[in-house]
Amino acid sequence: MPGGRRGLVAPQNTFLENIIRRYNSLPDCSFLLANAQIVDYPIVYCSESFCRISGYNRAEVMQKSCRCTFMYGEMTDKQTISRIEQVLDNHVIEQFEILLYKKTQQR
Repeated sequence: MPGGRRGLVAPQNTFLENIIRRYNSLPDCSFLLANAQIVDYPIVYCSESFCRISGYNRAEVMQKSCRCTFMYGEMTDKQTISRIEQVLDNHVIEQFEILLYKKTQQR
């Protein structure tokens, strides 16, 4: 993986490197990695598949909050947004679906 594509993933962090390597090789796997040790959990890695699906390029996504508020739209459920906030604030694991908008669908 070329050095310019890593964002803030440090070379010595083999855990994140392994995640990136493993999931980038899957054909339909789109993902973001965020740093949970920094306020607002900035995105530190964005997969090529995520860029392709969302219409955002890596530079537009990197360092934004993992909440992905930049992808919320008119029909994004407000209760789900609240759940996301609660999960991140309380550091708990949860699974849910949320409607996110592609870049071309934004207002």
